[in-house]
Amino acid sequence: MDNAQLRAVMIYQLGAFNTSGSAIDENTVHGDILTDEGPGNATPKRIYKAFIRATFVMNGLPDPTWPEAWMDLTVAELADELLPPEPQP
Repeated sequence: MDNAQLRAVMIYQLGAFNTSGSAIDENTVHGDILTDEGPGNATPKRIYKAFIRATFVMNGLPDPTWPEAWMDLTVAELADELLPPEPQP
């Protein structure tokens, strides 16, 4: 999985939690879509994070280190933190 594929997965997964109807793209801030509200630990924020972690595991990658304030990051910014883009030749 490369950085562009991770961004595509993130955009797709955010779509499952999008109640605003706004378009989701690489500039979407996670906190604009996800919330901490839900029954027990089943919040959109935690479920999304679990889906992204599972994506790493299913692709044979180590569990990523999430920045503390990741909800303030855009899709592109978080993807770069979790899986930096490969250098171009």
